[in-house]
Amino acid sequence: MAAIECIELSKVYSRRFTALNNITLTIEEGTTFGLLGENGAGKSTLVRILMGFIFPTSGRVRVLGEEEVQRAHRRIGYVHERPIFETRFSGRAYLSYLGQLSGLWDHANRARVAHVLEEVKLHEAADRAIATYSKGMLQRLAIAQALLSEPELLILDEPTSGLDPRSQWEVRQSIAALRKQGKTILLCSHYLAEVEALCDAVGILRRGRLILSGSVADLLHSPGVVEIALAARQSAQSVVEQLQIADQIIETQGNLLRCTEAAQPAILAALVSAGIPIVSLNPVSRSLEEVYVSTTGDGDGPDTPIASGAARARTEQEGKR
Repeated sequence: MAAIECIELSKVYSRRFTALNNITLTIEEGTTFGLLGENGAGKSTLVRILMGFIFPTSGRVRVLGEEEVQRAHRRIGYVHERPIFETRFSGRAYLSYLGQLSGLWDHANRARVAHVLEEVKLHEAADRAIATYSKGMLQRLAIAQALLSEPELLILDEPTSGLDPRSQWEVRQSIAALRKQGKTILLCSHYLAEVEALCDAVGILRRGRLILSGSVADLLHSPGVVEIALAARQSAQSVVEQLQIADQIIETQGNLLRCTEAAQPAILAALVSAGIPIVSLNPVSRSLEEVYVSTTGDGDGPDTPIASGAARARTEQEGKR
């Protein structure tokens, strides 16, 4: 079952400003999905539509199977980019109060509050006033709040924005633990390394258009390129010159040489024939930063939507409905 389905979704605020333009996207249950894009790309608009805070101009959206997305609210945990707390409460009292508002009372309330505090590693600070919490602790408290109702879907909007490195690490650890539990997570972030480490799939929004979507593994693989590692002290450039195979090599660096998959058999044969030791042979991967920069370009010209692997098949299928 899909946790989130957007079908030809658009949001137009005026003739001069289209926040979302014909978005078709499916996020499967149990997936941690990273939503990337520059400021103004449409991420916040999409999140507001998914939460039912605003409505699309055209297209359809389903969240946990509900087209009236407000009906799914009790099954969603939401962390706003800038959460607000009543700082006179202790962390435990604050969560207990919110639990009561959600229908949790007495033992069930105490047990659930203790559980979510443990999940986000705030149990030792649970009885301290929220006013004494660091910003990183506040973000973890926001995640604990979102987990109170045992949601099927978590929507995290810039959960590590503005945090110091230690606090970012702590919040990421909490998200990683939730991912291991099989939670469905939509993570909006500006931090590419964070999304690469935490997410199974990713989508990039630009000027309101979904210009790329797919699994992280598929997107980071450079199709048709392999990397051959020679012995550590061996100069790949010297070997290329010695064997006169420069026309078959894409690039060399230290003891590494890169070539196309088509050229791989001939190059391996030349290396083996010359008695040059080979340490490893691997497909070439890119970082998510490289994928993002190459996909978004220099900001000029129209953007063409791109999908990869299974995500491409899903988006094309949804677009035909």
